[in-house]
Amino acid sequence: MASVDAVVTRDRIIGDIAEILDVPATEITDDTNVLDIGLDSVRLMSLIERWRAAGAVRADLVSLAADPVVGSWVHELSMEQAR
Repeated sequence: MASVDAVVTRDRIIGDIAEILDVPATEITDDTNVLDIGLDSVRLMSLIERWRAAGAVRADLVSLAADPVVGSWVHELSMEQAR
């Protein structure tokens, strides 16, 4: 049986960012700085709540805001799944 946090994949992270910013997911890469494409703190909190609800307990404002690059977020949130 898969763990609950397994749903927070790279594709899920990029898809959620694209949805909340209303941009095509194809425009978001691991090198994308989410602040440069319009993510603000309110939307970031919304993303964090989505990911926590999906089981990503490591999703928190301080760590994600400190390094607002998609690849860093994927690494941070996927570390949780490696446990």
